[in-house]
Amino acid sequence: MGMLVRSEGTYVDNAAHRLYHAGRSFPCDREIEALALWHGHALLLSSDTDCLSLWDDDGLIRTARVGVYPQDMSVSDDTAYICGGADGRLHLLHLPDLSESAEYSLPGMPERVHVRAASAWVLTLLPEQEVCTALLQLDLSAGHSLEITRFAGIPGALTADDTGLWIGVSELVLHLPYGTAKADMVVEGIGLARRILVENTGVWVEDSLEENRVYVRT
Repeated sequence: MGMLVRSEGTYVDNAAHRLYHAGRSFPCDREIEALALWHGHALLLSSDTDCLSLWDDDGLIRTARVGVYPQDMSVSDDTAYICGGADGRLHLLHLPDLSESAEYSLPGMPERVHVRAASAWVLTLLPEQEVCTALLQLDLSAGHSLEITRFAGIPGALTADDTGLWIGVSELVLHLPYGTAKADMVVEGIGLARRILVENTGVWVEDSLEENRVYVRT
């Protein structure tokens, strides 16, 4: 990947292996898969070192090992939810000490996650004969996961708006209202959406295969 741009001037240049945060530049791990902001701190997830790192204005504070080729994270309150990738788990790390507070075993390889209220939605790559992605809903209180639906292809992106989930898989982007398994909007012709940015009148889709951005009006 190239740059993971976020608000307030914080971003990672993966080609140069540098984090730009609070007006300063720091060397960081390779293969940063996800970046999030938490109370003015930057959180970086590296699939090269299997680490989550926490940074402030002066640089690196601490790191924690998590997952095997971890792929994504979602931050809610004082918890980072990490897709463990090849270890088949969703890890919950407490902020700011990065201690693990819980973990959940899931089918396949969890690769994308979005957390809302007491649920985590996860896109996981299943070990089927045909390449297949499942959307799971995990009840964080009870620890039970439910498969909502499946898609052909590999996971690409997962985010949400007020009414439902935006999902990217191979050659497809769709919107799935909460509580249903039927999409109310489908966009074809996207190679593989790596990130989806929700705006008031539509979404920006970053296509990692075509290396471009597409605006989808809703």
